[in-house]
Amino acid sequence: MGGRSRASEKLLVWLGNPFFSSFLAAPGRRVLNAPYSPGGIYTPENILELTGGVMPDVLLAADQSVPPYLLGMEDMPCLTLFYSVDAHIHSWQPVYARGFDLCLVSLKEYLPLFAGSACLFHFPPYAQDGHRPPAPAPERDLDMVFVGTLDPELAPRRCSFIAELREKFPSLHVARGAFADLYARAELILNECSRNELNFRVFEAMGMGGCLLTPDIGPSLTELFTPGKELFTYPPYAVGELIALAERLLADAPLREKVAAAGLAAVDAGHRASHRAKAFAGIIGELFSSGKAAELIAARLRGAPQIRRNFLRPLYLHHAATVGVDFLRDRYLQAAKKH
Repeated sequence: MGGRSRASEKLLVWLGNPFFSSFLAAPGRRVLNAPYSPGGIYTPENILELTGGVMPDVLLAADQSVPPYLLGMEDMPCLTLFYSVDAHIHSWQPVYARGFDLCLVSLKEYLPLFAGSACLFHFPPYAQDGHRPPAPAPERDLDMVFVGTLDPELAPRRCSFIAELREKFPSLHVARGAFADLYARAELILNECSRNELNFRVFEAMGMGGCLLTPDIGPSLTELFTPGKELFTYPPYAVGELIALAERLLADAPLREKVAAAGLAAVDAGHRASHRAKAFAGIIGELFSSGKAAELIAARLRGAPQIRRNFLRPLYLHHAATVGVDFLRDRYLQAAKKH
């Protein structure tokens, strides 16, 4: 299946969403990013085409919030990883992860669903290193900002919550897409968690130096940050309590600024993309130096027929029946027939 990369240099092929991969290149480690192409499929064959025939040492498929786009990973003679971010909306991901050596899971409360994976690591969301408070700071001329998608089919409760809030709190500014400029202008930044998940918006808001108001979703949030010290929480979808909290904070600039500064310091201390990259590099380095990587690869290759039979085949048949794209349906059916 192609030659190995040079012994003095590890080759990491990162498929799909790049996330924190830009921080992974280092002496002795080369990173090749291969973006997801809508409707496309990666296989061992076209991965070797990407690398010029060189077998990577590490192959990672990052969550693109689409059906499986890497097939045949159970047969790859390199360390394989799946990085799950949207397990709260893709129930097939724990099954798919069984075809890999390692799995990184963003949402802590979903870790038990991935328990069958050979190696499992919690990788919480984070803020990008470049998303920081601008200098000089612009005037904070917006009372409260929410930046996010409002789709009544995907998140009906979010839509009704924001609609009621806008009616009762008219100075709420709602947008979607780029958030940095708006967060820098906001006295308060609002978060909503459509399925009680710890989302990236928490880290993005705090990383921009904003005073964050976010739903109280329990330990996945409070194990990382302290309400009242680094952010503020409100009961999920409790419009009245949220408005009361917002009005109190808008009347207390010193408290807003103190908590926003503490939140920024917490993100800077351990929750930026470079922190996740450092943790990832440490895990991969330890696996190779200890010999555990070779053990994981060998165990997966021995068990590949059983992995296909028990996990991947039913999953691919499901996607073949539901994907609605002829090319992808055929590829899933082909993968499901593999012995």
